[in-house]
Amino acid sequence: MRCLILGLALAVLCLGSGRAHAAAEDDLLVFVGERISVKRFEPVLGLNELLMDAAFKARFRIRQVLHGSYRGEVVAFEAYDHYGWPGFSGVANSLLFVSRVGDTYYQHKYQYYPVFRTADGGWAGCGPVGENNARARRGVAEARPIAFAEAAFHPLREEWSSATRRKLFARRHFRLVGNRAYCLSGTPVQELFEAKKRSSLREDGLFGGRAD
Repeated sequence: MRCLILGLALAVLCLGSGRAHAAAEDDLLVFVGERISVKRFEPVLGLNELLMDAAFKARFRIRQVLHGSYRGEVVAFEAYDHYGWPGFSGVANSLLFVSRVGDTYYQHKYQYYPVFRTADGGWAGCGPVGENNARARRGVAEARPIAFAEAAFHPLREEWSSATRRKLFARRHFRLVGNRAYCLSGTPVQELFEAKKRSSLREDGLFGGRAD
């Protein structure tokens, strides 16, 4: 079951149920954002409440909106990650998927792509990372040669072994140098969004899907 954890109350909103299912697509904001800040915070827990994830407050400058509407140049949202700092905290620009609940936006858990400027002025992500991502993108968001206007790479975690790195970052899509996986191919952000619509966002109960 894919859920969003709601900040202070620590209630769980499953996007496939009740009111959330009816309004989820209207409340969804998909955008390319430039990282301004990502800060860890400690939610106020009620009696007998336990938070199993690290909690973060993030602020991003909106560069392009792919779905939804937002007034203003900077969006703030909360993110929860069981493994520590969220991946988007380590890259300059990301394609992000957040939903509004009341007056607060929450990231769809773990859903983001590092993205980079292309030579034609657009935005694109890199090739697929790992077998699951490749499967979700197949036929919808295929990677191909793209001229990036900046260094396009994924940071590599120190704890990953050489075998793990090579399994995640296929040779036809990435060149591993030091602690970076440089992108040899890419996919425009709109296609990456379409892939998410057919996979993780659908599993969250959006775009005709049904959350478990």
